[in-house]
Amino acid sequence: MITHTQHVTEYKILTQEDPEVLGKNVEAAIHDGWQPYGALSISPRGDGFRSAYSQAMVKYADRF
Repeated sequence: MITHTQHVTEYKILTQEDPEVLGKNVEAAIHDGWQPYGALSISPRGDGFRSAYSQAMVKYADRF
């Protein structure tokens, strides 16, 4: 649970064309102390290739 005294100290975006691979990458990041931030993003590609799936991840700390 995030309280009002915690602040985002790190931010990164994980991106993959395979949603299953992204899911495994998100799980690994969670085990390393990252938390998903917001909803999964799906970006369709106009070149006929697979869509890109992205998930923002953050780390929190009690102070800067």
